[in-house]
Amino acid sequence: MLASVADALSNGVSRLRTSTAYDHFHFVLNEQDRLTTGGTDPLLPILGEHIDKASSVDLAVAFAMDSGVSLLEPWLRELLERGGRLRIIIGDYLDTTDPAALRRLMDLEGAELYVFETGGLSFHPKAWLFRAADTSGMGVVGSSNLSRSALETGVEWNLHSEAASDQVAEAFEDLLSRPQVSRLTADWIEVYAKRRRARPLPDFSRGIVEAEGPPPEPHPIQIEALDALRRTRQTGHRAGLVVLATGLGKTWLAAFDTIRAKAARILFVAHRDEILTQAMSAFRKVRPDACMGRYTGTEKETEAEILFASIQTLGRVEHLRRFAPDHFDYIVVDEFHHAAARTYQNLIEHFTPRFLLGLTATPDRTDGGDLLELCGENLVYQCDLFRGIDAGRLAPFHYFGVPDNIDYAQIPWRSGQFDPTELEAQLATQARAENALEQFRKRARGPAIGFCCSKHHADYMAQFFREAGLRAVAVHSGDASAPRASSLTQLGAGELDILFAVDMFNEGVDVPEIGTVLMLRPTESAIIWLQQLGRGLRRVEDKTLQVVDYIGNHRSFLTKVATLTRAGSGDRSITQKLDEWERGALVLPPGCEVTYELETMDILRALLKPKDGASELEAFYLEFRAQQGIRPQAIEMFRNGFDPRATGHGGWFNFVRDMGDTLPEDAFTTHARLLADIEKPKRYAPETLKALEAILAGMQPTGSTEALAFDPHVRNGHNGWQLARPTRGAALQDLAQELIEWRLAEVPNTRPEADDGATPFVHRSKGLQLWQRYLAPEIAEAFGVAYKQNVWRTGILPILEKNALILLANVSTQDLVYENGFLAPDRMRWFSQNRTTQDGRHGRIISGKERDTVHLFVRRGNKLNGKVNPFIYCGQPRFLAWEGEKPITVTWQLPEPVPLGLQAELGVPKAF
Repeated sequence: MLASVADALSNGVSRLRTSTAYDHFHFVLNEQDRLTTGGTDPLLPILGEHIDKASSVDLAVAFAMDSGVSLLEPWLRELLERGGRLRIIIGDYLDTTDPAALRRLMDLEGAELYVFETGGLSFHPKAWLFRAADTSGMGVVGSSNLSRSALETGVEWNLHSEAASDQVAEAFEDLLSRPQVSRLTADWIEVYAKRRRARPLPDFSRGIVEAEGPPPEPHPIQIEALDALRRTRQTGHRAGLVVLATGLGKTWLAAFDTIRAKAARILFVAHRDEILTQAMSAFRKVRPDACMGRYTGTEKETEAEILFASIQTLGRVEHLRRFAPDHFDYIVVDEFHHAAARTYQNLIEHFTPRFLLGLTATPDRTDGGDLLELCGENLVYQCDLFRGIDAGRLAPFHYFGVPDNIDYAQIPWRSGQFDPTELEAQLATQARAENALEQFRKRARGPAIGFCCSKHHADYMAQFFREAGLRAVAVHSGDASAPRASSLTQLGAGELDILFAVDMFNEGVDVPEIGTVLMLRPTESAIIWLQQLGRGLRRVEDKTLQVVDYIGNHRSFLTKVATLTRAGSGDRSITQKLDEWERGALVLPPGCEVTYELETMDILRALLKPKDGASELEAFYLEFRAQQGIRPQAIEMFRNGFDPRATGHGGWFNFVRDMGDTLPEDAFTTHARLLADIEKPKRYAPETLKALEAILAGMQPTGSTEALAFDPHVRNGHNGWQLARPTRGAALQDLAQELIEWRLAEVPNTRPEADDGATPFVHRSKGLQLWQRYLAPEIAEAFGVAYKQNVWRTGILPILEKNALILLANVSTQDLVYENGFLAPDRMRWFSQNRTTQDGRHGRIISGKERDTVHLFVRRGNKLNGKVNPFIYCGQPRFLAWEGEKPITVTWQLPEPVPLGLQAELGVPKAF
């Protein structure tokens, strides 16, 4: 049978037509058969085309190197992901096969992998078989093993023949049945790797290994970051954030650092499978001998030395409980700007690694929160886009801000983004496509990627560009998508003019040859905008990235301007940067230019026109509601610098109703006068408001009864005393309480100081008051100690010189792994740190066996409206009970119940 294949090869060669230049041989057998010869006619792209069309792939090779497997890996993964079958037989002849290549193949979920143990027998097959769903096939037989040289640059002859496919299939099945063939397992690879290390390689094998080149080394910026990470661990930090612009190698940095940190068990977490796959590839290069595994919706390899996990799976409580808190030495959280999500919080709170590394290309979160809070307030290293360009690690860019002809005022804005259906209808139009084509022909330099808002938009744009004579494809998660791996390869090789993509290419894509980026969709987030820009910033000699970005008539487009110009927060800072640009004074890295068309500047200036107070307040209200999904409370407006009275609508709740939010109309109408009086700045003193607060709660007021005689409605038993009616009373309570919280917040220190048995040191000398809010530096000052960011975090903080133990706790109603929370207004369940034992020093203090006092501070989340959320002082709790260790679950008795006005915020359960 093999002889007949050789005959086919010989007959094919006899029909060759060649040019006079050896480097430009072209082999034409017939329409079905062809011969690839390597060099300018490499095997790799043809294999990619075959795999794209196949439903099953069989391969038998004498040896495999990691360079070759890594090249083919994207196509093989796509095959398996679409339900295809993959079978591979690899030989151990002369110990040439790289164990890292075998481990990389083992990373392919669903692949059927076999090894041919030669035992001195010569083993030289190099044959592929591709079968389509209709059983038609293509056989490839030739000289190429699995190495970069064999697939890309070497002189390798491989015959591609449909006629030979049945014979190749027969030979493969025969080979598979031989006694020398067995399943490839992790144990077999370990035994083979030890054997290979224990004896010198033959000259042939040593030459193949040397041709692979040296292992990767960190570049200068990564070396700086690695040194900073080493120093931060030496000073006792157990977590830290590294900010590296897209293209500077965040994942490679993490892989290098796990070696320096001598980590044995590593967890790498991300939110996209593409990122996990690329991370595994990078780690495989840096740590070739490691046992790696995935923990996703379909794979759950808990015993891997390096585990690559999907946060959507591992972040769930039931999966976290499968791992001990100290299971991993080192945890990497990639794309750390996503870490505000509850699943990330679950993971960070559950594990206690020796070090946790957060990685991101931007220090900003979409919701304005502070990432440092999640990394122990420890920014280890930062290198942004501009510095990366200055250092020569990223390509310079020419940016063109062009006017968008879409009227975004007509597209609904919901939950922080444009309505996707309406947006697609506006963008996937002939007029918009014609404008994009004009911009492309005017600006493009080199292969381009165009970011679209939806699969339909990408398909529409690709079709439009193809009809205009350009080589264009759309790549997305839908059935109509072009093959991903082949499309990226063709784009990098210049065989495509443009690739239109949706969100799947924001992260985890590396095509250095991209020379043009078309941003064809609005990007509400600076993070997304930077990711899209970063797709083209990989440096290639003499490349200057061309960026075409549409600017429309919506405030969300100001995010792009602020990010590009490195403006601070607020319209004034953006205006100053635009003024600098117009004067030619905007500072950019060498080789970079920013061009705004005149119409674009008109759009931006209109968005930045000064607004009166009411308009700014309204804009904040709308943005808050869009991002949070609920309307802001009056106190939230106040804390963000707005006066809830200055709405121009005759009162706060009138404004809320006019903004389209529902109110309990019966209670609002009936009690309009009372609510209006509460809102007035001088109508009621704080003592009166507190008395009303007690009445609303159905409690005996703590102040003088004279304070209740503030309104004839209340004095006569009307309105305020009707709380016995559950529906109207509850509705009034909610409305009035919202106003009271805001009014009391206007006057500092308006909460009553309670006699809770606290020490004079707290209540008299330093002035801490029960139920008042304090930032961590203020708490440190109250106890007479220095404030250090990396120390004053949530958890247990001993103040030895004061014989005090401070508990800083987050409380939440979410399903966290260790969920601090109130059991009743005067009782709280609290979890100690993961290493605390009942017999330890902290355990003895908690249970009252030591003379130290315990002081409890709580808050609902680290952030409030983008700012640090202060702690609320709960006084000195009394120990009631505990259970378990590492952590200990403690029940505290508070000195007095949480005031009604704080109960909703702190998640206190309502009494029945």
